[in-house]
Amino acid sequence: MASLNTLRTKYGIVLSVVIALVLVAFILGDQLSMQGRQNDLPEDKAVITVNGEDIKASEYVKYQELYRDANLSADAKADLAYEYALFNTFSEEALEALGLGVSDADIKSYAKVVGEQWAEQYLMYGYPAELIKGEIERRWVAGLPTIDMSLGYTKFTEAYVAANYVNRLEVEKQMRDANLTFDGRYVAVPYSAMPEVEVSDEEINAYYEAHKQPNKRYGERTLRYVAFEIEPTAEDKAAVEKMVMDVDAQVAAAKGDSDAIKSAVRSIGGKSDRYKLFSALDTEVAEAVKGGKNYGPVLVDNEWKASYVVSDVKAPESFEFEVVTADNVVAAKALMEELVANGGDFTKLETVVDVATDSRKMENMNESDAKNFIGHKVGDIFTYTYNNKPAVVKLTKLGDVDRFVLTADIAKRVEASELTHNNIVKSVDAFIKSAGNSVETFDAAATEAHYQIVVTTANRNDYTPMMNRERGVRNIPASRNIAVWAYDAPVGAIKSFHGENVIYVAIVAAVNNNEYETINARAIENTLKHDKQYAAIASQLAMGAEIEGATTGKFSGVKFADYSVDGKYDQALVGAIASSRETGVETKVKGANAAYVFVVDAINGDVDLTAIDTERTPSMTQRESQMGQVAVEALTAKAAVKDLRGEGEI
Repeated sequence: MASLNTLRTKYGIVLSVVIALVLVAFILGDQLSMQGRQNDLPEDKAVITVNGEDIKASEYVKYQELYRDANLSADAKADLAYEYALFNTFSEEALEALGLGVSDADIKSYAKVVGEQWAEQYLMYGYPAELIKGEIERRWVAGLPTIDMSLGYTKFTEAYVAANYVNRLEVEKQMRDANLTFDGRYVAVPYSAMPEVEVSDEEINAYYEAHKQPNKRYGERTLRYVAFEIEPTAEDKAAVEKMVMDVDAQVAAAKGDSDAIKSAVRSIGGKSDRYKLFSALDTEVAEAVKGGKNYGPVLVDNEWKASYVVSDVKAPESFEFEVVTADNVVAAKALMEELVANGGDFTKLETVVDVATDSRKMENMNESDAKNFIGHKVGDIFTYTYNNKPAVVKLTKLGDVDRFVLTADIAKRVEASELTHNNIVKSVDAFIKSAGNSVETFDAAATEAHYQIVVTTANRNDYTPMMNRERGVRNIPASRNIAVWAYDAPVGAIKSFHGENVIYVAIVAAVNNNEYETINARAIENTLKHDKQYAAIASQLAMGAEIEGATTGKFSGVKFADYSVDGKYDQALVGAIASSRETGVETKVKGANAAYVFVVDAINGDVDLTAIDTERTPSMTQRESQMGQVAVEALTAKAAVKDLRGEGEI
């Protein structure tokens, strides 16, 4: 591997060009990507809002252009465009305010380091030195428009991770949670045993206002759809069967003529390409061949299958050989005759030749190639078309002999004809016309035509980029086109979509425009009732106190990771017990379903406080990794963002 000093000297011009390219492109900004691309802009509506500021379609199309030629999926390009729009509108200014903005000096430094790394990598993998400069330039130009985002987020992530610190108390708690168990006694007073308390609507509303959460399903579309299955008719099935049977008749008439058999099979999309080991044939095909017959035609899972024997031979599994290429067939034949005459010694040829060694596997050869090798023994010399050139071959080693079969295979699916497909499309058009633009008319049209209505949802939050999932509608496979349309479609919008052997007609039945999660009055009422009931008994709650409905019990071996105490599934109680530092102390706990008071009688296990510094290291490493993964998300979460993108923009 070349050293960096060598690279700096030998490829200094490369790095200089790279740095110059970076600075010029950074100054020009998005003019590079938008040159000659200002026409045909979408409607200039707001597609994203960031802290109340609109990003219009005319602006957003610039971000899309940055990734137009990238070798990425449509969803990946959409995500990157969105990320850079958010950076340009919010994150860049936020980083500047934090003193983490990207300067020309940052870009120069980055260009120098990365340029050296790239040049070293290309040399290491044997890339031609004269092409390195152009390749580095190409990579830089591709990444230049968003280098400010890349460097800015890198600087923020480094600063965010550097702020990580795990203190002694945190480490001690982790050690306690892992090593200690607790024994003791408790008293439980179920809320159900307490007198009923009243909670007013005003209290419920006040609690909701104080605790309301952003609606994760904001903008979700409820869709109603019907599916028009594209199934073959009886006429379609009969037509495919006739086609297959006609080929079967042609094969029978061929009477073993391999070329005629292959031609007949290929006429309906069949193939005959490689020899197979007899032992590797499908069981049904092998049984037929063993009996001296062809397999099929037979209908299996709506597919006509047949396998016709073209060749059945015993041959070596592999052939190793020496080979010399010639300028033409005549020269190859003359070379072969000379080689045979001198006993197969390439060194005794009148003309000096380059002798290569190579090999072929029987199961990878087609019939034409196999005919050249089958029947020959070690030492045999013959002409052969090698890498599309006339050549002379001398066999040097043969593999073990086995049975090989070449078949001409049919796998013809029974599918709807073009006429059937067109008739279904006409039915779809008629349904859309009668369905109108309301849920009521859609349902009425479906009922009249006896179509089953299915309800589903489309929500951009259902999509998880890290899992390499495409956007889609729940329960509809490969439905990105439906989801993208639905993201900004209004109530009553209706459209048809082609899937695999199906056409969906969907209507937007409702849009969730609640900015916050809707109020769950029953859950809030229960929470407030428990609060009041706990407050009413807290003053008298004590070990040994006589409280109506109270139960007592003991616990042993309780750990922080447990889910229950003496059969009572209450995380508040488990956490309180596992956090105890002393024995003999009465502690009250407001649980989910009961009020508790407990006493820890014994703390079992040991925590070696001298090991805290040792234990801190893996905790620091783990937290640094976690913080590095969420750093950018933590920054961008500070912006109030509404994603309004729809069809053609996402």
